[in-house]
Amino acid sequence: MPHLLWRVEGESPAPNIAGWQQGLTLHLLFQALTTIVVRRDGATRHYLALPGCPHCRPDGCDRVCPRVLFAQLVRTTLPGVTLTPATRLAPREAERRLVVALPRRADARLLDAAFLSQWQEGRLVTTWSRLEAKPQPIRVGALLVVGDDGPEPSRALRDAGWRVDRLAGLISKRSVQLAVPAPVGAQARAGEALLAALREPHTLWGPAAAPVSEAAHA
Repeated sequence: MPHLLWRVEGESPAPNIAGWQQGLTLHLLFQALTTIVVRRDGATRHYLALPGCPHCRPDGCDRVCPRVLFAQLVRTTLPGVTLTPATRLAPREAERRLVVALPRRADARLLDAAFLSQWQEGRLVTTWSRLEAKPQPIRVGALLVVGDDGPEPSRALRDAGWRVDRLAGLISKRSVQLAVPAPVGAQARAGEALLAALREPHTLWGPAAAPVSEAAHA
């Protein structure tokens, strides 16, 4: 099935958390989910690469498909959040360090916009597999591509409870040239903490902006 790229815009001040979590669980029972965080020129954007039906188009489909159902879930449970079609994510010359990461321990932390902010430029692609009826019901893998500034990616990932899969990183080098980031193929079982973090609605659009202090206006 084709994957289409969608930019997540806005945030929901009053999300229907129960409805969102139930709908996300239903989606993951049948389809994987790929979330993308991009940091460029000091700004952070969030994207989704959603699987569609064989006739999927940004302006609508011939029938109901996973992408349509996910967009409907966002619209009905996360008021204020919209999914806008995006054509492509162009790679940047400065983004030269690429690694594929897998959870190393049960308490591995979510790789999110705060994690990516350690570098001036980069992208973070995380693919969550379909749910399974097992004690650790989901598998996850992440592709991190960053510039030369900031910490060494392997060390930063290790501090967050992840490990680097070097072979998968070599195989994935061509994927960063794709217009729509491909799902991360290498995956490992994730603990309940990671799954719980994914189920938090703000994971979709990132953390709330810090309040501006009065000193900043002086």
